Amino acid sequence: MLRSVVSKGLSLADDVFIALSPDARRPAAALVGVLFHSLYASREQLCNGLLAPNQGVTVDGFRNFVEAALEAGYHVVSPEQVDAGLEPGRNYVVITFDDGYYNNTLALDVLEEFQVPATFFVSSHHVLQNKAFWWDAFSRQLTRAGATHRALKAQINALKTLTNDGIEAVLRERFGNAVLQPHSDLDRPFTAPELRDFARNKWVRLGNHTRDHEILTNCLPSEMASQIQACQRELAEICGYAPVAIAYPNGNCSPAAIEAAAAAGLRVGFTVRPTRNAVPLATEYSRMTLGRFMFWGGQDARVQWRKFSSSFVPSNALRTLISGY
Repeated sequence: MLRSVVSKGLSLADDVFIALSPDARRPAAALVGVLFHSLYASREQLCNGLLAPNQGVTVDGFRNFVEAALEAGYHVVSPEQVDAGLEPGRNYVVITFDDGYYNNTLALDVLEEFQVPATFFVSSHHVLQNKAFWWDAFSRQLTRAGATHRALKAQINALKTLTNDGIEAVLRERFGNAVLQPHSDLDRPFTAPELRDFARNKWVRLGNHTRDHEILTNCLPSEMASQIQACQRELAEICGYAPVAIAYPNGNCSPAAIEAAAAAGLRVGFTVRPTRNAVPLATEYSRMTLGRFMFWGGQDARVQWRKFSSSFVPSNALRTLISGY
């Protein structure tokens, strides 16, 4: 009950600040990163229980997002363009997908329709091992056991304090060795041949998401380097080129993680800090710690874009404070 009241209060505060803020109507030049994970073919597919609760974005919702971004005057760019330097005085957006779900192929028709690029950050071992993402596997098991959404979220967050090996060991001990087997095209990662074909599309860019979707702040510096370098090497072997950008799993980064990414040849980095990025990007650090907003399915795309455009949104400021950025 309290959580619902706080959420509604923050939403009202957001609307008031945006309505009164002149920069919501005339935003200062910025690069906006927007984050997606899975795409659903239809609203009906949202209820099948194969994926952990996430953003609930359908193909139609994704299309509405791209249309709203273009209507708002944003230029869609790739990490390569960010790395080359963005022209001041304009607004830009980077469309990103994290993890490497096969269902991301559903984005292609929309990208072709609007002729805009998107960047797909892939955890390479999931592709090479045909391994389901642990949060989906864990969510399925707990949901079958009757866990509430709140309890499920708390247990997923608790597992995020472990390394990937530790998380997988917990899941196998509790649910058996088959727990990480995918169930369908909705929850599985790409295969290597599929990813190779996907990467050939002119609107697709690939990015580094570490070898095992390792939360880097749980690792020693040597482990960070190994995770990032292995992903660079394996994606290059699969697709013929190494990415220039990394999305830090769970958004967690640190000076050591940034250093490891830069040493692996990566020049652009994305967090999940909900903030606009001032253009031009002033420093190497700012280019390696770019903020991203979550786009939520079932919510008006144009309303969300007004929040992305405002330099101050109360709910985003609170999330940034809680995250420690």
